[in-house]
Amino acid sequence: MIDSLYRIIVISRNTLTEAVRQRVLNVLLIFGLILVGSSVFASTIITPGLDAAGLFDAQIKFVKDFGCGAMGLIGLVIALLSTAQLIPQELHNRTIYSILAKPVRRAEFLFGKFLGVVLLLALSVALMSLAFAAALWWQESQGISLAKGYHDQQVSTGKYTQEQIQALNAEYNNDVRTIVVQVQDPQLVEAVLLIFAKLVMTSAIALLLSTFATSSIFTIVSTFMVYLIGHMESVARTMWLSHGADTTIWQSGLVGLISMIIPDMNSFTIVDEILADNRIPWLHTFSLLGYAGVYVMVLLALSEVCFRFREI
Repeated sequence: MIDSLYRIIVISRNTLTEAVRQRVLNVLLIFGLILVGSSVFASTIITPGLDAAGLFDAQIKFVKDFGCGAMGLIGLVIALLSTAQLIPQELHNRTIYSILAKPVRRAEFLFGKFLGVVLLLALSVALMSLAFAAALWWQESQGISLAKGYHDQQVSTGKYTQEQIQALNAEYNNDVRTIVVQVQDPQLVEAVLLIFAKLVMTSAIALLLSTFATSSIFTIVSTFMVYLIGHMESVARTMWLSHGADTTIWQSGLVGLISMIIPDMNSFTIVDEILADNRIPWLHTFSLLGYAGVYVMVLLALSEVCFRFREI
């Protein structure tokens, strides 16, 4: 057991090292960091003319939405490209024969490769999260600076009484508190965790398809289609079942079967709920993470079965 785990760790480490050395993935990661970091500048273009009265509310929400969206998009591309070429690249380079000729089981090879991709995704999400946090920190400092300038400008006019100045001070403190609360939202941690979970699920789907597919393009396209269906599944299921009596038992069973096979990816995107100031309990987040974990383990088991009977 310990020897098997050691072999999986070694394969995952080599997979991560090879992935980090690939220029395409490095360019994607750098582009993702720039894209997430540029959300601050994009917010000033999308929402011009805001002053302290606006509390930077629209710009802060834009940075949150843009940052999470960029992390999900770049992470998706990295997950697809890195996972789809795991087995085909090993077959093309003929390195898989020398690996499997050693005392390495196919399951160990497959799980090690997948663990390497998960580590790559974790590294990518962590780096983009740092850029996201830096963008939010900059937005917070800009918002506080603008609120202070607006407050000092009002006080310096000398048109206000002592009571009115105290009211302005209280308003300024409330503005600063609001900006800090909006930026330092702990729910963003939940959003990032669910983005990572969704990327790992996508990689598991791509891994399963790559165990019997002969082309990386087929794996990428098929996985992306499943990804899109997963995002539209909840809406389609709601519209379908809303007809009630118009649906037969077979149709309802088909919808249920599709729901079991294809995960509801849309439920892992909670940034819209965060922007709407809806509190997402950690219990809900943990339940989604648990669902993702079970789904990934099932896909890994299916991948191991398919890869075991594949002729190499």
